[in-house]
Amino acid sequence: MNRKGLISQVLLRLSVVVLPSSIGFLAVVITLMTLLNRHLFYMVLPLVSIACGLFLAWSGHYFEDRFRFHFSASFLLLSGFLLLLLDLGLFSIPLPSVWPFLMLFVGLSFMISGMIRYRRAHPMFIVPAFFFFALGFLFLLFSTDIIHVSLVSLALWWLPLLLIPTIVSFLLWLFRRHDFSDARD
Repeated sequence: MNRKGLISQVLLRLSVVVLPSSIGFLAVVITLMTLLNRHLFYMVLPLVSIACGLFLAWSGHYFEDRFRFHFSASFLLLSGFLLLLLDLGLFSIPLPSVWPFLMLFVGLSFMISGMIRYRRAHPMFIVPAFFFFALGFLFLLFSTDIIHVSLVSLALWWLPLLLIPTIVSFLLWLFRRHDFSDARD
């Protein structure tokens, strides 16, 4: 086997382990950090996240058609730099407010991988990016107490607020359809 084939085989096998384990490890530790409201593994989590992100970015550059590497790499790098800033004390936010930033990072990662894949904005990547940006921004408003209503009390009212216009729209559509069906003689 030639050298390029060996490198690609090793990279693919390593990425099968690194990609899910690094994102899973990051998700579990950040969840524990937000639940316990304290830093765990001082400087280890950011450095591991950045190292795995750099490895996956290099793998994505090596395999030009493997764009899941670019998504994972950008997410791990953004998360790693945020955690590094938190550990160094250069950026101060409460730990329960970290996870809305991760939603924003997922949206940004979709944008980055879509731009790398298609060299332009593509709906397949833009639509999920928009929804993750919107969710991250909405959750950030609640977690930083910019909106003083609790998310739980809002969740109790969203179903009736969504259900009433849906029922009214359906009834209008139903009655208008019957009006037009009689006029077609």
